[in-house]
Amino acid sequence: MISSQGPPCFSHQKDSPQEPSRVHALSVLPMCARLRLPSLHLCQDHSHLSKQQPWNTVHYQLVTSDAKSASAGKAAAVEAEFAKAGISAEVTQKVLERYKPYITWDVETKLRPALQSWLQELGTEQLSQQLQKAQRLLVCKPEECSEVYSWLMSKGVSAARVQQKAPTVLTRELRAVQNTFEALQQAAAFSEAQMCALFHKHSVALAYGPDRVLGTLQAVSLMLGMPMTSESFRQVIMAAHPRLFHHSAATLHQRVTFFCQMYATATHVVKAALTSGTFTITEAVMQARAAKLQEQLGWDSKQLKQKLSAQPHILRCGPSTIARNLQAMQGAGFSQTQVWEMCTTQPALLAVKWDSDTSVEKLQFVTLLLGLHLDEIAVRPHLLACSVSGWLGPRVWFLYQTGAIEAPNTVMTSGLFGYITQPQVRFSERFCAPSAFPSMVFDSAFIHHWKRRWEFLRQHMSLSVETIAAHQDLLLTSLHDRLAPRWQLLSSIANVQTAFKAEDHLTALATLSDQDFVDFVTIHETVVGRQA
Repeated sequence: MISSQGPPCFSHQKDSPQEPSRVHALSVLPMCARLRLPSLHLCQDHSHLSKQQPWNTVHYQLVTSDAKSASAGKAAAVEAEFAKAGISAEVTQKVLERYKPYITWDVETKLRPALQSWLQELGTEQLSQQLQKAQRLLVCKPEECSEVYSWLMSKGVSAARVQQKAPTVLTRELRAVQNTFEALQQAAAFSEAQMCALFHKHSVALAYGPDRVLGTLQAVSLMLGMPMTSESFRQVIMAAHPRLFHHSAATLHQRVTFFCQMYATATHVVKAALTSGTFTITEAVMQARAAKLQEQLGWDSKQLKQKLSAQPHILRCGPSTIARNLQAMQGAGFSQTQVWEMCTTQPALLAVKWDSDTSVEKLQFVTLLLGLHLDEIAVRPHLLACSVSGWLGPRVWFLYQTGAIEAPNTVMTSGLFGYITQPQVRFSERFCAPSAFPSMVFDSAFIHHWKRRWEFLRQHMSLSVETIAAHQDLLLTSLHDRLAPRWQLLSSIANVQTAFKAEDHLTALATLSDQDFVDFVTIHETVVGRQA
């Protein structure tokens, strides 16, 4: 059976994998209609043809006209068959526009059986929905998709994920999929667990034959100078950009080689180019975007190489996107000179959408809760590359809760500011020694709890960063024992008492003892009862 997510979805693109071999009944014009005949001057009105017209001209016109009429009739018959299956005219039109070969299918021997088999599998409503997402759905049979689906599941691969990322895989012959699977496993000695991880990310590899995918592995091996059976090579393949197998080995090799020759400062850049997906753009586009970067930021050739070697993915951003992001940074309050210097120091900022909710939240967190000014942020642009809930927040609040700093907004002057951008291991080594803060440990659990608390305040309670900055005790309040249940009580009062606003009582929520909070709620519930 097909997964609950529905049958595979097909996309028509230039680099799409070869479709499974299936024969379509293509309509063929007579030979005379396909010949290039000289000096044809066709009259618009067939009933008033010039007597001086050559016979072959008249014959060509009549045959072409007949062919067009036949084609229109065939299209009408195909549309009528979709209608009989319960597919609306609107959906039918969309499907036929995106997958035109259906027009050439014989209605009785091919189209009708295909529609009927999928109707039995999915029903009218779901078939209509799936055809809108998978216009080529009728090309394969339900049992063929189910066969590949079941086999992938037996190998521990999430067939649903493969179906979502590379639906064409499910339309291939089972033996073809198995051949590709086995060829990859044998060539690079992937373990079973690695094979599952590989195809969860690079599902499209199974849509090609063994020669194609082995060619890709060989090209990567050659560029990296690593044997295919080494663990280092396997890790590179699994970490590579999801479009690694979308391109031929020749195209992949040519583009990565070009990038490295033009912009690399060392051999390690090959790995970065494969991971970042720089190979997804052509050489001409690489050059044009690199030149535009120099123009926008004033980089010389040496700086350009240094920045692109460190952050190859920058070239995947179009000049208009980068220009918009630079403008948004200035709109946030940074000067043009500061923006240039920040992006030169931290090139990854070029790809950040600064008017997004995440970026706005980050800048507000650093200014309102950590107390930094824009000038202080401008000379420390790496701060803006760190997430609030998973990085900055947990580290600063750990220092605050352990007494290492007096308050979150004193971290800048505490002498410990440099540690808040340190990786978890180094931060833990410095602040989690038994003699330092024995009652607290900075570990994954601490980070997780802080992140959940922040997300609850921002998403569930819909509090702004400004409001949280004014009620920072909320970030010290237990989510499960106090924050969530108390907010639920306050919200329930607000639902029946229009004058009561839960967000006006955040101090009570965060600071009152359990008994005092019960008394507080009782008082307001009594008021509600009297009003009722």
